[in-house]
Amino acid sequence: MGKRCFCRCIKTMDIIIGKEKRELFKKGEVYDCVIRDNGNLQINYKIYGAEFDLSCTDIEFRQNFTLIKNKKTSKK
Repeated sequence: MGKRCFCRCIKTMDIIIGKEKRELFKKGEVYDCVIRDNGNLQINYKIYGAEFDLSCTDIEFRQNFTLIKNKKTSKK
């Protein structure tokens, strides 16, 4: 079980499938996420995108996302 929250993507993340480039997560967009803390073990995050989900470590999360307290979709 984990803590549900929201996060904002801080840089666009793309994937290449065959010859097609697809956007996984868009810079500035807000996504649902879950923080999983296994006690003394590593913290993991699960980010739920429109088409894809992403699991990552705390370091990977901080490189690409930031936690937000409330869901605001307006870009600054």
